[in-house]
Amino acid sequence: MLKWVGIGFGTILLALIALIVGLALAPVEVRQSFRDIFIVLLGLFTLVGVILMIAVLLGLLYILNRIDRLARGTLVPKVDESIVKLNEVLDSTRTLANNVRDSSATVTGSTTFVAERVVSPVIRIASLATGVRAAATTLARRGAPESIAEQVAAQQNGDLNGTQGG
Repeated sequence: MLKWVGIGFGTILLALIALIVGLALAPVEVRQSFRDIFIVLLGLFTLVGVILMIAVLLGLLYILNRIDRLARGTLVPKVDESIVKLNEVLDSTRTLANNVRDSSATVTGSTTFVAERVVSPVIRIASLATGVRAAATTLARRGAPESIAEQVAAQQNGDLNGTQGG
């Protein structure tokens, strides 16, 4: 097949060269008439090209119009629906954030109340009990002959004597 294309191209090329040489050798009137014919043919080809260009542009406008209608009919409502759902999610998130803020304030208030009303009296009672125990221990030891250091030393010596003897 490539052979036939080459033969056809060569034939057209030889015919074109023969036409150019023939027109160059032809009288002036023949050249002018061929010039006029080619000008008319060039005008016709230009006209056909313009008509085809207009048809292509109208086809593109039609396709763009269909795409616009399709986008407005299907895509835009779905985007609007998605925006509505997103706004609902944002509103619920804001509501949750407000609930968390309120709960945090409530916990802070409860903690402050417990610290002031419950823990402070318990601390006072515990310190009072510790003070009473220390006072009772001090009063109980007044009659005892040994001090605490002597008792500790005696216990250690007793342990050492008990382990040495055993």
